[in-house]
Order: sequence, then structure tokens, then C-alpha cells
Amino acid sequence: MTVKPLFPWDETLKFDHFSITLAPGALSESTPHAAGVIEHVVVISGELDMHIDGAWHTLVADSGVRFAGDKPHAYRNSSGQVAHFHSLIHYPR
Repeated sequence: MTVKPLFPWDETLKFDHFSITLAPGALSESTPHAAGVIEHVVVISGELDMHIDGAWHTLVADSGVRFAGDKPHAYRNSSGQVAHFHSLIHYPR
């Protein structure tokens, strides 16, 4: 997984925004963020599997999902090409 900040942590707006690539066959498990965190994931190219609320969901280019980031979640690329996606993480005030 390669993570590049697009907009680094903003104390006033309480979010950060990343451009992420995940190699074919890669899996990244995320520990829960702080209570109340909401995460938005939008796939730019390729396919991305997201494990949210105990189930896997497949996202394709130009699709996204918003979920409670304060629970365990995971990112998996089960395709044969690189998955490129954006993640915006919003923290409560």
C-alpha cells in the first residue's frame, strides 16, 4: 500500500485526504480510528474490496462508500491490476 497525502491533517476542518494505491493481491487491515470518525473511500481506477461491518464489498472505478471508521475495516485488491482510491477521513469536533 502506498499512501500519498492530498490534503494533510486540517485542524480547523477536522479531516485528512489521501491518494492510495494497493497492489494486486494485497490486503491492508486497519485498526479502528477514534470514536465518531467517518471514512469516505472512492475508487479512481481498478477494483477494491472493502471489509466493513463484517462483510466484503467490491467497489469499482467511480464508486465509493462511506462508513464508520471507528470499527475494524480492511482493504483488499483481489484483481490483477493496481487499485487506486482516495480516502477522506473526517474526525468529530
